[in-house]
Amino acid sequence: MLNYRDNILHIEGKSLPKLAEEIETPFFLLSESRIRGNYNALERGLSSSDIRIKIRYCAKTNNEAGVLKLLADCGSDILVSHLSEAQLALLCGFSPEKIAFQRPVLTEEEVRSVLALGVTFFHAYRMEHLDILKRVADESDVEVRISLRLRNDTPISRFLPIGFLSSRLGFNSSEIYPAVEFILESRGLHLRALNFYRGTQQGNPQRYHYLLRKSANLASRIYSQHGIAIDEINMGGGIPSPSIRGAVKRRFWRGQTNLRASTNSTNALENYARRLSEQYYQEVQSVGLPKHPILALEPGRSIVGNAGVLITRVRNVQGRWVFLDASRNYLGENPFLFTRYILPVDMRGRDSFRYYHLSGSTLNTTDVIDLWRHLPILTSMDVLALCDAGAYSISRSNRYAGMAPAIYLLKKDGSLRMIRRPEESSDLMSPMIFKNGE
Repeated sequence: MLNYRDNILHIEGKSLPKLAEEIETPFFLLSESRIRGNYNALERGLSSSDIRIKIRYCAKTNNEAGVLKLLADCGSDILVSHLSEAQLALLCGFSPEKIAFQRPVLTEEEVRSVLALGVTFFHAYRMEHLDILKRVADESDVEVRISLRLRNDTPISRFLPIGFLSSRLGFNSSEIYPAVEFILESRGLHLRALNFYRGTQQGNPQRYHYLLRKSANLASRIYSQHGIAIDEINMGGGIPSPSIRGAVKRRFWRGQTNLRASTNSTNALENYARRLSEQYYQEVQSVGLPKHPILALEPGRSIVGNAGVLITRVRNVQGRWVFLDASRNYLGENPFLFTRYILPVDMRGRDSFRYYHLSGSTLNTTDVIDLWRHLPILTSMDVLALCDAGAYSISRSNRYAGMAPAIYLLKKDGSLRMIRRPEESSDLMSPMIFKNGE
């Protein structure tokens, strides 16, 4: 997707310096070809073990309408996390039966509203969820399909900060079977799936093994004791993007300015999905289920992450500090947890390098995009491409001391289409209530 030609950075054959002259910076640029390529690579890899599969895109990763319409066209299902996102999914071409709903805190009012849209598939995290879903299902006379979330209780998770935080979600080992029996005794609830979430950027597919085996054993127990076949085992997300790295590799990665060939290939993604598929087949085969449940995944970053770049311009240089017109307001992930390629779009005549600190454009003290980044000598008006900006960026944006920029989609035919205009003053003020002209 990205490559240098004669020291000029191109995306899908288009010159980024030229685009930065034509479009006011900062702006996001998404590649349709890469989004489709990532989705197709996952689909090929998962299908390799001759099992039924389902890809359910996690909308909170990037819920821009232009992205959702593209994925609906690919045939994806979708996972939404609030009512407005469910309404958006319908507008973007997802049928109600292709939409799943999850939220750690459910209310009867929101459940009723989601059911009114025709969406009947819910992830349940705790018994209180099942109580709410049962009450609303009974009063609405609607069949609510349930996917039970298993808690991330892998032995190592308790020693990791993110693992500890994620362990608050889902049923633990002592709670899960009472939840199964509660559903089986309920008229309006129907147990359809089991799901778990191992965590983001899981570099080794083997890390899914513990929770996958637990899910397969539970599915086998449910079938042997009740004759109920689980339709789906959902392994969640966590499939890594190949062009983003964790903090442990930061010292090496921060000096990278040459693109590795692997960042432009979907082979790693397909191979990862193939290994997941093989692991899944072996586990469900070993428990002796008469029919294998569907293997479902809910990826986000692995589909859209490396399909996006944020184009930003240097506005000032003050010693080691470089002040950009972009901001962490819309590139929200902590740069000390994950690090990405930061590439000058024009490398002509750039032979001298130094380490820089990159500041965002707002008064937020933590608006720092990176520290000690090895880059060619920079001057005002130079343009940088912040890579792997398609995931958890604009969907996590805020208006603290700034506004979000435009998003453009680079179509397969080479045309460029704005799919989100830059925010303006009306976006800031429209939710506010003014009385008597005040």
